[in-house]
Amino acid sequence: MSTEAESEPKATDLAAVWGLPLMAVHCPSCDQVHLVPEEAAPQPCPFCRQGPVAPQPAYLRDEPPEQVVPYRITEGQLESLFEKWARGLWFRPPEMEPRLLAHRTRRYLIPLWLVDGQVEASWRADVGFNYQVVSSQDSYSERSGWSSQQVTETRVRWEPRLGYLKRTYNNLPAPALEDHRQLMARLGAYDLGVRSAYQPEAVQGAAVRIPTLDPQAAWPGAEVAFVRAAEDECRQAAGADHIRDFAMEAQYHDLNWTQLLLPAYVTWYREGGRIWPLLINGQSGKVSGVRRVSVQKASNAAIVMGLVALLILCIGGLLALLGIALPPAGVVGALVMAAGGLLALAAPIPPIWAWMANRRSEGT
Repeated sequence: MSTEAESEPKATDLAAVWGLPLMAVHCPSCDQVHLVPEEAAPQPCPFCRQGPVAPQPAYLRDEPPEQVVPYRITEGQLESLFEKWARGLWFRPPEMEPRLLAHRTRRYLIPLWLVDGQVEASWRADVGFNYQVVSSQDSYSERSGWSSQQVTETRVRWEPRLGYLKRTYNNLPAPALEDHRQLMARLGAYDLGVRSAYQPEAVQGAAVRIPTLDPQAAWPGAEVAFVRAAEDECRQAAGADHIRDFAMEAQYHDLNWTQLLLPAYVTWYREGGRIWPLLINGQSGKVSGVRRVSVQKASNAAIVMGLVALLILCIGGLLALLGIALPPAGVVGALVMAAGGLLALAAPIPPIWAWMANRRSEGT
């Protein structure tokens, strides 16, 4: 008879499985679990940077990820990417400096499932075929009067189709994380056709997200990928340009799950007493994050504008007094005072703009 302790899952020996001294850590702020090098465990969360992480047991597969999408963006290219990302931003925070962002950057790996399997299904759909319709369009102008112009319009002819499908599909992507869609919305697409076998060096010094969806929990996403692959193949088999209302009753056999790691980078900057993380696609170089404006810099600019306006008003006032004896100086003084007044009115604009820009950036 087994005891309760014997029935509990056994924590994974990460060093033996992954080939490196790793440990699992949990962030109470973003509630994410990562594998990080043992020496990096006391550091803040590699994803949100909001607080310290706490070690916890890891209950993972007894084998590491089978494949890795290699990095196409090198660490030497990051500084130019950050400069392009921040270009055009007024009152840039001091820590949004490309060299500093590149120095803080760390490799970050995101898990994804690839699924192989055979599908047997009956299907039905409407398939559409493009065809051209030529018509005449009349127009009138005062110079030439009425004229007729030939117009070609593309229309779609829809026809019902049904059939039987028996196919094997390989390497269909399925989420391994509950927030996979949000991450991909930030990072953009990956080319999954470029893959290499896992080696321990692939995670050397990197933070690795631990999957939150095992194959059973990830199956709904995998099934969607099978349906989309079958839908496109049925469209091609029908020789159609479009397909709609696709439905199939399917059975799936010989499913094989492969874990893949997607390359990314993470870095951060501090502004307004808060840390703002950035996420970078390690294959395409797309940078995703909030572009904050420095309210302090904007306030300093307002103070400078106010002081300059005060100086201009004083000069204008002196010229106006001088105009008592020399009337032309009085005219110049009035113009100078008007310019100083306009500058004084414009002085509050930078901090107001900065506040509004930050509000907009938080909403994106």
